[in-house]
Amino acid sequence: MPDAWDTSIASRIAADERHASLLATHLREGIPVALPAPTVQEIVRGLRAPAADGARTRLKRRWFAGLFRHPLTIVVPFDRSAAELTGHLLARLPHPPTHNHRRHGTRAQQRAAWALDVQIAACAFAGGYGLLTENVHDFAVLRDAIAELLPEVPPLAVTDARA
Repeated sequence: MPDAWDTSIASRIAADERHASLLATHLREGIPVALPAPTVQEIVRGLRAPAADGARTRLKRRWFAGLFRHPLTIVVPFDRSAAELTGHLLARLPHPPTHNHRRHGTRAQQRAAWALDVQIAACAFAGGYGLLTENVHDFAVLRDAIAELLPEVPPLAVTDARA
């Protein structure tokens, strides 16, 4: 099963970033790059934040805009199945398993980030993808919750990008 990329991976694939070689391998070998819609949303929001102004950020905006439109890039939709699964997961797990200790920002921002992580996991699962991430702990919690909700189907595969 191919992996969709969490924001912790996709936001660090520009030429001089930590996961640039992963993107280069995919493009060289013609392997699609699957980005859940909420991952795209988080990247765009981060690049448009008021604090993210400057020449480097403008260059990254153009770079990511090109990636989002590249023929090998697949945006995994937040469709009806993903939306329903997200609702079930957020009802079970309304707060991040890290109890907001890992995340930066206000409590509202932390909860919004958790809701986006849940949406990313739901998009990947509903789209038939595994998930490549650096945030293995939180996504393993979601994997286990999905397995409890849907024991008859194979679980979400969560792969640590640092391994």
